[in-house]
Amino acid sequence: MRFYRIEATILSDVEIPRRRTEDFYTFADTMQSFSQSFYLKSDKKDYVFAINTGSNKTMRFGAIINEHSDINKVLDKYMKLCGFKVEYDFIEEQIFDSLRVNLRMADGADFINDDEELAKGFGILPLFENHYGNGLDYGESIIEAKDHEQIVKEAQAHLYSDSFLPEIERIYAGKSLKRPIGHPVHYLVRTRSEGTRNELSRSLISALYENGRIFNKRYTYIDFYSDSNFNENDLEALYRSCGGGVVIIRYHSGDTKANGPFARNNRNSIEKICEIAKMFCQSVLTVFWINIDSVKTRDSFLENLTSMPIVEITEDMADAERAKVYLTEKAKDCKIKADNKLFNNLKDDNSYHIAELNRWFDEWYTDKLHTVVYSQYKDVKTAKAEIVKSAPKGNAATELREMIGLDSAKEVIENAVTFFKMQKLYSEKGLNVNRPSMHMIFTGNPGTAKTTVARLFAQIMKDNGLLTKGDIFEVGRADIVGQFVGSTAPLVKKFFKMAKGSVLFIDEAYSLVDDRNGLYGDEAINTIVQEMENNRDDLVVIFAGYPDKMEEFLNKNPGLRSRIAFHVNFNDYSTDELIDIADLMIKRTGFEFDEQAHKKLNRVFDAARKNDDFGNGRYVRNLIELSTLKQASRLAKSDIDSLTDDDMQTITAADIAAPILSNEDDEFSAVIGF
Repeated sequence: MRFYRIEATILSDVEIPRRRTEDFYTFADTMQSFSQSFYLKSDKKDYVFAINTGSNKTMRFGAIINEHSDINKVLDKYMKLCGFKVEYDFIEEQIFDSLRVNLRMADGADFINDDEELAKGFGILPLFENHYGNGLDYGESIIEAKDHEQIVKEAQAHLYSDSFLPEIERIYAGKSLKRPIGHPVHYLVRTRSEGTRNELSRSLISALYENGRIFNKRYTYIDFYSDSNFNENDLEALYRSCGGGVVIIRYHSGDTKANGPFARNNRNSIEKICEIAKMFCQSVLTVFWINIDSVKTRDSFLENLTSMPIVEITEDMADAERAKVYLTEKAKDCKIKADNKLFNNLKDDNSYHIAELNRWFDEWYTDKLHTVVYSQYKDVKTAKAEIVKSAPKGNAATELREMIGLDSAKEVIENAVTFFKMQKLYSEKGLNVNRPSMHMIFTGNPGTAKTTVARLFAQIMKDNGLLTKGDIFEVGRADIVGQFVGSTAPLVKKFFKMAKGSVLFIDEAYSLVDDRNGLYGDEAINTIVQEMENNRDDLVVIFAGYPDKMEEFLNKNPGLRSRIAFHVNFNDYSTDELIDIADLMIKRTGFEFDEQAHKKLNRVFDAARKNDDFGNGRYVRNLIELSTLKQASRLAKSDIDSLTDDDMQTITAADIAAPILSNEDDEFSAVIGF
């Protein structure tokens, strides 16, 4: 199926009325009837329609024709039916989105009756209703004209000639056909660099078009990721619209472990893609496009394409000598002389991918720009280096550093932020490294500031450009475990969608399972594991809870542990740290402790820390509240008129009221004075 836009000057003695007049609407009805009549005469294969009228008797038309039709013959028949003698200003093949716009314009001008009904008749209504389909991420372009010599030269220059050029020679050796009769082969392109895959694919389809193996100048590329949840009807409609042309399946997801929901999702996606590619294998040529390291993904595609002959094309590996020639030519193209520093990474016994060589060249070239071409910049450090080396920035980072205690947690958080900065830098430099997940586990007893640190961490990640939003969403079992089978997964997915670009904080995560194997908690965990993988690039999940229970929780699902990048342990506060926290809290309320109160706090906290559930920071907060109440009660019984400001703002040892703990013993009671 091909789409065209045509502009023509009407030479016949036909008057074209001005728009929005009675005569124009009569003219539009007549043109509409011509289009419908032509459509029926072509056995509903070809449709030509008026789009609008211009000055000096010019008109614009659109056309939808099938892959076996000749656009010139189609237009001749249509114009003859209309009684027009015309001179064409241009006849251009166009992408689907342009067709969609033109159909809307024609509908608005009454040149067609119903644009959606027309799209339905050609089987492309799913695309017409939503250009991007239901989870289908695609784009279109027009094939760039390249001759044989140019294609060969580019292949040799970009190091993909070994497996590519033999196929190019086969394409040029064949006889150019006037009409499509099917495709002898389809293609699997595997390279390390996406740029190389794009360049190779464009050269390949240029050769195919030039030699009459495909007839559409328009080609379509579809991006599939690990979390792609596409509608098969949309993919089928897209293939149907590409009859006589090319679809490039750009499969970005890499290999996964053999088991688990994420691997199953990949296999299911590949099966559905291959099934539709096979359905249209004679009318649409498919180029499958994957990373060279994705061996399991390659095998999965080939297993599902047994009935489709596949030619596999990969990038070349360059030995040291060939790599040196390649780098020298790149330097020559940039008008800079190659030197030994450019070849420092080359070793005689090694082979190299083009992505690796390009990265080395870019670093060398940038250095040359700084030190030779623009020597005034040779002593200037790049902002990128300063950013990576610097400590996490922002008010949240400062607040975290100033928090009392938490030395171990602070160190892990700072290391994590630095690590994520480096991963971002690797990606920007084009290094082929799998970005690890950013998910975390916070383990510690109650009151050790896990939630506070999670909130600060979210903001730190945003401040440092590692998360797009930096909000925090706190959930527990009641929020994400449904009341009936099948209701949990949608709840989990809803929170993951809300938390995109932010932190999803799941407190007391072990409560999701609570020894209820096989029930709703398992559905929650399985969905969480899958969503963690699907959203690893712009979302952080933090599981929080007691250390021993969190270990049991990790053992509930084997996929959980492998998706956790950092374990952050929140130790109980020491007695000195608890006193510092108490001083900070009491100061915020406008009070202060006297010397004897500090001594009593020391004894109280020493005793409280021996209790398993003393509560850390929460215990201190409760103590402050009780102590200020007790001070108020004490002062109320004294001579109010004689009280000074210091009296009213000082907490004494007599005011210290320690919260009662669940298993405190007589010794503890004696120490705190109750």
